Amino acid sequence: MIEDTAQSDAVASEETITRSEQETFEVGRRMGERLRGGAVFLLSGDLGAGKTVFAKGLAAGLGLDPADVTSPSFTLINVYEGRLRLYHIDLYRLDQGACMDLGLEEILEEGAAVTVIEWAERLAFAPENGVRVSIEYLPDEGRRITLNR
Repeated sequence: MIEDTAQSDAVASEETITRSEQETFEVGRRMGERLRGGAVFLLSGDLGAGKTVFAKGLAAGLGLDPADVTSPSFTLINVYEGRLRLYHIDLYRLDQGACMDLGLEEILEEGAAVTVIEWAERLAFAPENGVRVSIEYLPDEGRRITLNR
């Protein structure tokens, strides 16, 4: 069962507790359905926390087959064409300084696209329109997904 514990403060923050991979996927899917372009999701969390599952959910919300969405750990950037173009970027294998050579600035400026960046803490800069998404393990086998706009 997904628990929404939305918090309203100066930095619009939202917290959701999920108890399964499917629930984490659904959080992403619901967000993807509402997107109109220009969104940037900056994902952070431990290995296996659910970053790629969240990205697959976003893709499904954009009309893409989530089975086609894979972690771009080795390719670094995957591009998918759905209702909106989706850039799925994984910075796990890069040092912070190496990110500058990927052309991310151009990708982030594409107003009609959605960008998901896994391991976003390795970015040397913070995109203005970025939504920080932290996914963390909970002691009882759940996940806490925290969004900061």
